[in-house]
Amino acid sequence: MSSLHPLIALFENRAEVLDATGQATHADDAIVKLASWMELAKTRLTEDDMAVLADIGAILYRDSLKRRMGGKP
Repeated sequence: MSSLHPLIALFENRAEVLDATGQATHADDAIVKLASWMELAKTRLTEDDMAVLADIGAILYRDSLKRRMGGKP
């Protein structure tokens, strides 16, 4: 039995599916999907929802930028 939170386990499972199907996805793909979904859902999301999702997008963006710059801050 896994001690992972069910949503973390879902993320892990989806990552395994992406790997198994050979989908070459990157953080930039996740950023675009997140931004697109946020735009579509903005009338249904609270300010707190948007803030949390914006933080997630910022983390992905920052990590992706660092990777493109060769790990430099």
